[in-house]
Amino acid sequence: MKDRRTQIIEAATAVMVRQGFGDTSIDEVIRESGLCGKGHFYHYFKSKEELGYAVLKLQFESFAERGLTALREPTIEPIERLTRFIDAVISSQSPEGCTSGTPCGALATEMASQHEGFRQLVDALFQRWADQIEAVLWEARPRLSDDADTARLARFVVATLEGAWFMSRVKGDAANAAGIATELKRSVRSYAREREPAVVGATQ
Repeated sequence: MKDRRTQIIEAATAVMVRQGFGDTSIDEVIRESGLCGKGHFYHYFKSKEELGYAVLKLQFESFAERGLTALREPTIEPIERLTRFIDAVISSQSPEGCTSGTPCGALATEMASQHEGFRQLVDALFQRWADQIEAVLWEARPRLSDDADTARLARFVVATLEGAWFMSRVKGDAANAAGIATELKRSVRSYAREREPAVVGATQ
């Protein structure tokens, strides 16, 4: 069973995804989470800003637990892991362009623009995501072309997926993100060298 603090964060996330951080009041979070009053809210959070930090962290950590796990599967080759990760991210889309537990581009962007602390947190969380993607690309380095910059390619993957989330939210069409994902996977694979064919009849 989820603890009360997590329930409040999840209720706040639902409200903020619908109407944004700026337009969400503590009273609305109290109603959404079924708290008894502001005293109960302030038992868990000192301010709306502290709640905002918790919302961002929970979204990214939930996503990391579900999505980034695909990048750490040792029995699958790195490039295939990355393409499966991209598919997993896109499959998490809803018609509204965002699901609970997904670091939604619109909400994260709004919060980052309103508060320097939020901006620093979002930047650090996305960097952690990019670092994990880069680690997979570095593992694939022997199969990548010489001009492949793993750090730049990792940032490109993150930025493209964030753009796909945002466009899906604007258009209200999750299928839009699927098309972007197809082009992203094609772009990533364009850096991979073909495996050398086995030599028929080679001696041991």
